[in-house]
Amino acid sequence: MSILQWLVPIERELLIFASFWFVVGLVDEFAIDLSWLWLKLTGRARTPRLPRGYGRAELAGPLAVLIPAYQESVVIGATVAHMMKAWPQRELRLYVGCYRNDTATLAAAMEAAGADARVRLVVHGADGPTTKADCLNRLYGIM
Repeated sequence: MSILQWLVPIERELLIFASFWFVVGLVDEFAIDLSWLWLKLTGRARTPRLPRGYGRAELAGPLAVLIPAYQESVVIGATVAHMMKAWPQRELRLYVGCYRNDTATLAAAMEAAGADARVRLVVHGADGPTTKADCLNRLYGIM
């Protein structure tokens, strides 16, 4: 008897094991779907509604947005400009993290920031690229 013939019963047992758990998951999904359908049909499941005018109040309070950027000179200018236009709140602070060896991204971010005091450009002390998390940690430390 070859080794492949010994593997056939093992394969069958593994298939039965996997099939069992597949069916358990299927039954669980059907139970949830049927429960939801029953609640909807009996009127016990209601969709909550927000009051009229909700979300139209002026945003207030401090807010910081952190953007790590490396070799993003093509898009960073539009991103910064759009964000400053979309969020006109004075309490907003936009921290853009650039790397010292990425002058194109730094120049584009500086141009987009203009004289807007809400934008903070942070130049990372290490040459890029590093991880996004490293750049975010640097921005968080400056904030």
